This record gives sequence, C-alpha cells and structure tokens, in this order.
Amino acid sequence: MNFEHDIVEQIDFKYRKSTTTDDFQNNYDAIRAEAMVYDEKKEDYFSVGELDAYFFDIETSNVPIYEVLDSIDGDTATLISYFDLDYKRVTPKIGKIFNYDEEELMQMSANFIYLHMLKVNKKYRGKNIGKLLIQALLNDCKRDANFAFLNAIPLQFNSRLYDDDNKIKKIDNSEFKNRTKDQSQKKLIELYQTCGFKLIDKKSTDMVADISGLYFE
Repeated sequence: MNFEHDIVEQIDFKYRKSTTTDDFQNNYDAIRAEAMVYDEKKEDYFSVGELDAYFFDIETSNVPIYEVLDSIDGDTATLISYFDLDYKRVTPKIGKIFNYDEEELMQMSANFIYLHMLKVNKKYRGKNIGKLLIQALLNDCKRDANFAFLNAIPLQFNSRLYDDDNKIKKIDNSEFKNRTKDQSQKKLIELYQTCGFKLIDKKSTDMVADISGLYFE
C-alpha cells in the first residue's frame, strides 16, 4: 500500500531478531518505524516521530504464551487474559469484537503485533504523523498476524516509561498542553480508533485491531 504525507518524506524501519536460546527474546521481533523529514540546510534526514512495536511468534514457539508476554513488561503481561493458553488462540471475547466465531478463530494464526510506544516530536504533533506511523507499520510488518494490540496510556502518565539507561523517564505535562489524564487518554484513544482499533472493554485501556485484511482507506 502506498502512503503519502505533506511533511514526512520517508519512513525508516529497523528490526531486531534475537538468535539466543537462553531467554524469551527469540519468540518476538522488535520493530521501530521512524518518520523522517528532510533538512535542506543540512542536506540530511532527521526523525520527527517513532513507533516501537513487537511481532510475537506464538505459532512456532515452544514457550507458553504467558511466559513470553510476561517477559517484556507489565503492559504486555495484561494481554495474557486475551489468549486461550491451551489452543494458542485469542479468546472468543476478542473474536466477538469483530464478529468471528470460535471456528474461525481456530483457523487464524495466533501471531500478533503489539504497539508498544508512539512518540512524535512536539513541533510536529497534530499533523497525522502518529497515524501515518501506525498504518505503515501494521501494513508493512503484519506478516501472518491477524490482530494488533496496544494499551492506550498517554506517555506523560506512563509510569513504566524508561530511558536508555533503564531509569524511569518523566515527561513534562506542559509538552501536552497540560491536559488531564482523562483528556489525554480520550484524545489518544480517538487517534487509535481512526486506525481501526477498538476498546476491548470499558474498564481498561487495552485496544485491539483486526489486521487480517487491509482496512486502511
């Protein structure tokens, strides 16, 4: 699928695949999509936004799903309840959101994508760059995944956000116009909804999208 944007000239993808067998990292691939803008003065590209995600290989894994999901962080651990641990499939609760019956779910791949963190530089917010990154990553990196999950927690209210030194990173809420948590969360959920994501239930911020087909306009 082709993507066009007035500011972003290209999207760079980075992949990390582990080959170690002494942990859970070889059960998922790390993916990063970066929105790149060209600086004519420096004659070079620079990043104005990035999206980190994981592709989970559940089908070929010999490790229980709950151990793989729990190995990353608390956000991915919340996904455990949405999978049937015996059959390696999403639960009927997820299927009902998209009108799939249990027989259809059993025929689907259990592999899925998890959108971990979306960040757009303050100067470039409100220009649909986040939406562009989401659509491009899911479209180009879905492989045999049928569903994508995420937890719609605003960055400035995410207590699990760490910097490169593995220290808790605090973000000044003034970067986001001092919105309340409810205001920020509502805005973020609305963004993900434009990309096909739906709230799994009203009591949490977990969302899921059916990416088995091209649902982007």
